[in-house]
Amino acid sequence: MERKVRFAMNISMIAQLAEVSTATVSRYLNNGYVSEQKRKRIQAVIEQTGYTPSSSAQTLRTGRNNLIGVIVPKISSESVSRMVDGITEVVNNAGYQVLLANTGNNTEREMEYLKTFRLNNVDGVIFIGTLMTKKHLALMKSYKKPIVLMGQQESDVSCVYFDDYGAAKLATDCLVRCGCQNIVHLGVTLKDKAAGRARRGGYLDTLEENHIAFREELIAECAGFTTQDGSDAMAAFLEKQIPFDGVFCATDTIAFGAIDVLRRAGIQIPEQVKLTAVGNNRMSAIYSPHLTSVSLSHRTGGLEAGAILMDMIQNDNDAVRTAQMQCRLYERESTGAAE
Repeated sequence: MERKVRFAMNISMIAQLAEVSTATVSRYLNNGYVSEQKRKRIQAVIEQTGYTPSSSAQTLRTGRNNLIGVIVPKISSESVSRMVDGITEVVNNAGYQVLLANTGNNTEREMEYLKTFRLNNVDGVIFIGTLMTKKHLALMKSYKKPIVLMGQQESDVSCVYFDDYGAAKLATDCLVRCGCQNIVHLGVTLKDKAAGRARRGGYLDTLEENHIAFREELIAECAGFTTQDGSDAMAAFLEKQIPFDGVFCATDTIAFGAIDVLRRAGIQIPEQVKLTAVGNNRMSAIYSPHLTSVSLSHRTGGLEAGAILMDMIQNDNDAVRTAQMQCRLYERESTGAAE
């Protein structure tokens, strides 16, 4: 019986079979310039032999591992999954793989992952941040490899952020246009510059622009971003028995919890109270009533962050860049819109 002998292919063998130099094969494997004719010959040989470049050899030649670290606050969050979807599309198309680190909204764990990725062999990092501290910023500034911050705006690092202030203004203004004068804000901690501080700022400025007096008792701070957090904050507010006719929620998930509490209390939406939120996740068009919400373009933000990081890595471009994503209001049943 004939026995087939398999040889471990290398660049020299590929070059010999394709009748080109080893340097030409190396340029082909590293996406350098190769004439179309030679490119086709090399590609044909690789397909026939099933040759796969050694990752360790590629790292030695290029100084890169083709790995990107992505740090996320909560993998179950729909906004986070949309951002990651955009990031992975860009970096995968560029030949890179993603290592995902989920912090569970733990700031200390964020620091640990930032340090881990700095010390280990990833070519760049995208950090989806929430509560930014001086320690976070100092660590990112000390990075010797490309890093892009998502979801927060900082002046000294490249970042892709969302128009949280503009989104809050759109959501609050929608309530005002619907006739609401006593608008509750179910917000989050002001330590979060985006979802907390910027969205509350948009709410307050919209009230002022419409000559509606600010009332401290209409601010209710949620413990977190979950539906349960929204339920708890709404229930605590109802106990105060303060009249209100509108609710602006910092996120869709908070709004879903508020809706459940209002429904159980016998308060009709939108007849008695109207609600808006920020996020426009998939459930906002399914939940009853359908939720008026502002889209922040999370997936587009992920695409942008991925593109910036790839440019920093592939072109050794260390210039600090920022990009703000646009927002859009989707009016639905919770404010009485006909769909």
